[in-house]
Amino acid sequence: MIDNKKVILLVEDETVTSVTTKIMLQKYGYDVVTASSGEDAIKEVLSNKNVDCILMDIDLGKGIDGTLAAKSILEKLHIPIIFLSSHTEPEVVEKTEKITSYGYVVKNTGITVLDASIKMAFKLYNAAMDIQNTNNELTVANEQLNAAIEELEAANEELIQSENTIFEREKALIESESRYRGLMENLPVGVFRISLSEPEKLIDANFALARMNKTDSIEDILNTPASSFFEKPDEMYIFISLIIEHGRMKDHIIRLKRSDGSFIWGSITAECQLNTSGKPEWIHGIVEDVTEKIENEEKLSRYILFIDTLIDTIASPIFYKNSDGVYLGCNRAFADLIIGLPSADIINKTIFDLEETIPHDLALKYAAKDTELFENPGYQIYEAPVKCEDGKIRIFHFDKTTYNNPDGDVAGLVGVMVDITDRIENEQKLTRINEEFNLLITSMASIIIGVSVDDRITHWNPYAEQIFNLKAEDALNKNFLECRIDWDWVRIYEAVSQCILNDRIIRLDDIKFIKSNGKTGILGLSINPLKRGGDIFEGFIILGKDLTDQKMMEQQLLQGSKLEAIGQLAAGVAHEINTPLQYVGDNLRFVNQSFVGLLNLLDIYQRAAANGADIGSYLNTIRQAEELADKIKLPFVLDELPKAISQSLEGVAKVSSIVQSMKAFSHPGKGLKTKANINKAIENTVTVSRNEWKYNSELELKLDDSLPEVPCFESEFNQVLLNLIINANDAIQEAIDKKIIKKGNIVISSKKKGDNAIITVSDNGSGIPDKIKDKIFDPFFTTKEVGKGTGQGLPISFSIIHEKHGGHLSFESKTGGGTSFIISLPLK
Repeated sequence: MIDNKKVILLVEDETVTSVTTKIMLQKYGYDVVTASSGEDAIKEVLSNKNVDCILMDIDLGKGIDGTLAAKSILEKLHIPIIFLSSHTEPEVVEKTEKITSYGYVVKNTGITVLDASIKMAFKLYNAAMDIQNTNNELTVANEQLNAAIEELEAANEELIQSENTIFEREKALIESESRYRGLMENLPVGVFRISLSEPEKLIDANFALARMNKTDSIEDILNTPASSFFEKPDEMYIFISLIIEHGRMKDHIIRLKRSDGSFIWGSITAECQLNTSGKPEWIHGIVEDVTEKIENEEKLSRYILFIDTLIDTIASPIFYKNSDGVYLGCNRAFADLIIGLPSADIINKTIFDLEETIPHDLALKYAAKDTELFENPGYQIYEAPVKCEDGKIRIFHFDKTTYNNPDGDVAGLVGVMVDITDRIENEQKLTRINEEFNLLITSMASIIIGVSVDDRITHWNPYAEQIFNLKAEDALNKNFLECRIDWDWVRIYEAVSQCILNDRIIRLDDIKFIKSNGKTGILGLSINPLKRGGDIFEGFIILGKDLTDQKMMEQQLLQGSKLEAIGQLAAGVAHEINTPLQYVGDNLRFVNQSFVGLLNLLDIYQRAAANGADIGSYLNTIRQAEELADKIKLPFVLDELPKAISQSLEGVAKVSSIVQSMKAFSHPGKGLKTKANINKAIENTVTVSRNEWKYNSELELKLDDSLPEVPCFESEFNQVLLNLIINANDAIQEAIDKKIIKKGNIVISSKKKGDNAIITVSDNGSGIPDKIKDKIFDPFFTTKEVGKGTGQGLPISFSIIHEKHGGHLSFESKTGGGTSFIISLPLK
């Protein structure tokens, strides 16, 4: 940062460059005004007297260029102008040097270089102004003194030559004295004369000295003791002794005290005048107030110290030399990393004087590049390998420029080195990564579509070409929403909008599209937000896969799994039906036999009724009936026949119930979600699976009667539940075999929780080992023996619940402590 803000006029026609440069300069403490053309720059600098420096672009579009604008400005006023351009051609730089020598900065070299160039320009400008002002004052004073001396010498000569004419000599002396007095009064520096016989008394002084002492008149200053002008009175006598000893003193800097007690720095030039006998008689001289100059020099020293410190903090090596190749300075990075010597051992030496660290052959190469730059002053940019202090070879970017002395001649060069070894290695790595990435994208059997923030397609890989029958050259840079893809654009647009608004990945697992052969296919897509640095949204990427064959295979696998389940249940269901059918058959045979006897008995009674008039025949018939009743065991038949019919009806009802449950379990449905009575579905599944678990377990139902109907694919839900019941029974069988438990217990519960229906299947089986808990939903993973499990049950169940129902399937298990599978289905 700078102590006093300087006003910079930035002349730049490129808006982005102008804004970014302005911001950087403001951060470094400058006030910045801008102009976009040479004409505007001339108007601004002539109307704004506060402009301290101009950063001038060369190419300014329409109108005059930067060089003509600079010439026009410099014709009217003296102001430091630094050319800021992207040109590095020697002829362009040479052209600017003929206009002004305050600097030439290549664009995009960084704010550090630009700030240093501006401060160097101010330094050169202030130095030039100080020198010019001092020279002007000294020239005038010298001319006036020489004129006075010449007049005095002429007058003295005239006096010697005109001894016989006293009047004329006195007149000439009076005129000379008058001219001398007039000269003294008009000099910008203080003039004094001290008599050595009375050193405390000033015998002559001018008004400039009175003003310098803050005294009202020459008379007042002549009445002031001479020693009071010195900070310490003894210093006056030391000063007089030095002049007497040396006869003359030039530009002696001393601290002087003024009448108001303040102090100034004075530069005294004085000489001792001798009398005719050769003894010192009086001292006369001039005093120049150099306080501002001294303060400026102190500021400059502090500023130079600041610049040196600043340069030392820069990690890039920096050095500067004079035109003879002698190092005038360098920063710590250059001394430590490149040369390997302290700065003091480098300054005032050439590259050849550092042969202990720089091999002679390298020194020749470095010197040759310097010579090339001095022969073609301006800028020199190149990259070269450098052997560093640690012995390693690293690649550096060199940015060197010459600087001129006040006469415009090349005085030396400044060099900045940037280690680009890592950058080159990273660029090479990035190139390899890009090649590998492009190869990966090209070879991936997945759709990859990149879309920019303005909806332009940026990536279109070969798999996308194949799936959509659209070449990359026909898709790239086209509007994504207008590309020729025949798919569900409404869902795609909604998903893209959600991805952008919610900043998250959106998955679409069943997007239908029309293939090039006219057939319908199914895509699985994920739409991913694309951000740079985690914050700046730059578009989105669509990743996808043609799931047509996979979906068909899953459907076949699902159907196969269902058939497998039905086949697995068939034997058990047959067994469940066989038992009631057996006693229904036995009862029907009993009823059949009983009805034969009863019909015969009824026939006898009917004949008895017909022969009622013949008492003998009637009694005979009654006797036959009694014999037949004893034979068929009529009391037993009358007692058991109703029971047999009742048992048969119960058996038929049980068979009907099993058949209805089997029918409900295996019904394929219409392929759409429908509201279903989940409790009834659970009961049906338990019924058809009874033969699977009844030998090992007790199965308990804890169903919530208030549970509302649940939107689901009922047949597929039944399949999931059956799979969980069979798995629970298998785990119980394993625990029984290991003698962990004697009898199994399966509990199936249902309840409403928030907007979800929760179905839990729990068992007290062997549990799931920790090491396989993260694998149980993986396809084809099974712990069962070959032929007893395919490893597809749980993966298919997971897919049915998660993907088809939008629900959740999870589990809780403890090794040796049982397992609970929890199904969560949305009610809406």
